[in-house]
Amino acid sequence: MDRKTIYQTLDDRENPDQIEQEGPFLCTRNNAWLGNGYYFWDTFVDNAHWWGKVSLNDNYVICEANFDFHTDTCFDLVGKTEHMIDFERSINLMKSKKLLNRKTTVARVLSYMKNTLKLFNYNAIRVYGVHSKSKDLKPNYQLKFDLGKPQYLDYKPAIQICIYSFDNLNFGNYSIVYPDDYVSGYVV
Repeated sequence: MDRKTIYQTLDDRENPDQIEQEGPFLCTRNNAWLGNGYYFWDTFVDNAHWWGKVSLNDNYVICEANFDFHTDTCFDLVGKTEHMIDFERSINLMKSKKLLNRKTTVARVLSYMKNTLKLFNYNAIRVYGVHSKSKDLKPNYQLKFDLGKPQYLDYKPAIQICIYSFDNLNFGNYSIVYPDDYVSGYVV
């Protein structure tokens, strides 16, 4: 088990007290990558800032929290190869039943795993959205393995954690870390 620091990026509605009292906040957008849940950036606050700049027009708040990360409670499509194989098997089963097409999304496969196959008994999921961030972004945290070749290492990847249920996660310490004037104890 690993204690992870995670970051939630929110629209700044000038309501820091409400954020700290009522947060974290559920995402229910119809295009949510992983379905309805509480979305966080894993470990790297830089990704939370990037998302605030890109999707919230630089008008954002970042909250930090911690939880106990374990692959018994978090379906890990970043570091647990067995979970990746389970995901692939679900895709292959959907293909065999002609339930998969060009419009099928990750959220649809997860929904199938949860609701039809009853294989998904996790409180959270961890994914890396490849090509989420432009390689032209500065700083981009990407370093080539071999000059003249396209392959690179992304050493601050855009890893997201979506929490569906806080049970058994020991979630806590949810508080604002940005902007500074909302941070508890901040003195001008």
